[in-house]
Amino acid sequence: MDNAGSTSRAMSADRACTEITLPQASSAQTPPAAQNDGIEGNAEVVSTPQAPRADMRFDTLEDAQRHYLAFARRRGFGIRYNYRKKSEVTGEYIRAAMVCHKAGHQAKEKEDTQKPKPVVPERMKCSNIRTDCPARMALKVRDGTWLVTEFCDDHNHNHPLLKKWSLTGFLRSHRDIPEEDQEFIKILHTVNMETSRMMQVMATLYESVEGVPYTPKDMANFRSKLRAENKYIDMQNTMAYFEDLKSRDKDFYYRYKLDDEDRVQYLFWVDSAARKAYKNYNDCISFDATYMTNKYKMPFAPFIGINNHGQSIQLGCGFLKNELNQDGSMHAGIEKMFPNTTHRNCRWHIVDKATEEIGPFVAKIPGLREEMNDCINCSLTPQEFETRWNLMIQKYNVQNHEKIAALYQKRNSWVPAYFMQKFYPFLQTTQRSEGFNAVLKKYISPANSVLEFVLQYADIQAKIMKAEKKEEADSSLLTARSWSWHPIEKQMEKLYTKKHTRPLSVRNVVHHVLQHKAGS
Repeated sequence: MDNAGSTSRAMSADRACTEITLPQASSAQTPPAAQNDGIEGNAEVVSTPQAPRADMRFDTLEDAQRHYLAFARRRGFGIRYNYRKKSEVTGEYIRAAMVCHKAGHQAKEKEDTQKPKPVVPERMKCSNIRTDCPARMALKVRDGTWLVTEFCDDHNHNHPLLKKWSLTGFLRSHRDIPEEDQEFIKILHTVNMETSRMMQVMATLYESVEGVPYTPKDMANFRSKLRAENKYIDMQNTMAYFEDLKSRDKDFYYRYKLDDEDRVQYLFWVDSAARKAYKNYNDCISFDATYMTNKYKMPFAPFIGINNHGQSIQLGCGFLKNELNQDGSMHAGIEKMFPNTTHRNCRWHIVDKATEEIGPFVAKIPGLREEMNDCINCSLTPQEFETRWNLMIQKYNVQNHEKIAALYQKRNSWVPAYFMQKFYPFLQTTQRSEGFNAVLKKYISPANSVLEFVLQYADIQAKIMKAEKKEEADSSLLTARSWSWHPIEKQMEKLYTKKHTRPLSVRNVVHHVLQHKAGS
């Protein structure tokens, strides 16, 4: 029977054909007869397919399984394979037996005398207790078809059967993710949709939550299986993808390094669009290695720039073995590769970490916190900051505090007074890259493989490029509404993009010019 499950052919021993109408392969989520589900204690009225018999034949073992599944669900029990035997000559199955899910004996747990008992009692888990149920169907291959050689079911179950159709769908054998659903779930998985949201989508397609033939746990297990499939070939697939990109994009570049155990120590890549953008917008770059780690515990490190429309753009990306943060290796690398660059650390991260380390100590000294914040935030020159800091530590007698001294040693990389004469457009801390990270979290999960991460990163790049083209079109086609009579407004329209010639921006510039003239 095909996956849509309209009919399955059953043949008797004398080869006479009988057509038996069966439910869908996904175990027919809607019973074919009226239900009485709303009244507690009443069984739902459903039709039962023909019971298997000892002379019944099926084209394939899968057809036999689907038939027995449909019969078992109508009766209120689940099934599983007891055994499947392959031919030593052909390697194909020639014998099989399917039994009730309660068949067999309950396995007894052996106590490990060498393993110490846990201090905290283990959580009690519910389990399916086997009752040695005799219900079974045995088959073997004969004359190219599968012949039922034994069927035992006629009121032989030694356990209660589920009477409600809606409850039988929770038995493991009747929870099935059809192939077409699997393909659709793979698409949703690649765009980082949460499992709960996926179930909402499938419930809409099936027109009800009850109609979905699997549970959220089944879907989560399927997604885990998808991740596990590429676990050991993830990097090989990623390198193959990079090589394919390189063959189609001559400016695509990637580089990686392995450690002594052939594990990836770092991985960087950049495409032609990012390299082209860097040539035009390289005056201010944000690099943040604190965003997130992938499934291999490698921090993700994006290079974020700003284009002439004020938009965040991707200038490159990488995975690192360890998070750099503000350590010496990051300083050394920037000094070597960007000798004419001013390196500014994120003040927010430094102050946040300092609060954890010295917060309780500072809180015990009245006035120290307020004066320290005022010294950091309100000093206008390095000389002013250093003078005020030295007076502060003497006043509160904290000269010998190690953590406070460490903050002062790194002052020229994070205190605002040291950057008053530097141009940092739209950047006060790393909110630009952190804003990009927020976007990235919608597309990528830490559980994703490296290849999935790279593919989603490419999709984000495409989205950024489209948004940039939209701004370019607006700048070419639209004209900003005039706010004043001043000639400088006309000049701004020629020099700036439309985003920066909006009324508020123009108003600020004109107001500044007029004030300057009035003062002179």
